[in-house]
Amino acid sequence: MPSHFCSQKLLALACTFLTLLLLSNAAHAEIYLTREKDNGMPMNQEVKTFLCSDKIFGVITGKWPGGSEHLLEAYWTDPQGKQREHTRYKFIARDGETRTWVWLLLHRAEADILERLMMQEDDSLREFNGQWRVDFYLDGKKKSQLTFNVTCE
Repeated sequence: MPSHFCSQKLLALACTFLTLLLLSNAAHAEIYLTREKDNGMPMNQEVKTFLCSDKIFGVITGKWPGGSEHLLEAYWTDPQGKQREHTRYKFIARDGETRTWVWLLLHRAEADILERLMMQEDDSLREFNGQWRVDFYLDGKKKSQLTFNVTCE
């Protein structure tokens, strides 16, 4: 067998191994939900229960090649199974570990003035009560599905 054939095969194998190694780093990304700190940044600890007034962060931490561009997407689904939000965020990985996030902030339904005057209490957020789901995609590939609870008083 010619030596250049073996060299090409070895090079192809090395490229495949390197590609798998880079993908495995992204596959081991940590994804969790949390709430806002005082300074507008997400906390470093996972949270599973939120109030309607909370800013809900979906945080992803991982290692990708420095300078590589990525797209983080989150599909937020309410307790009735309705997709409420689709968040898209492009980011550039830093050398070492990269931490980035997307977020969801729930809003009261807009009602006209007459409806507001007739309502005894504002129940426009009650439909948000219950278990939510968020599906995370990184570069078009599903990475995680998390559930969380929202309580609106």
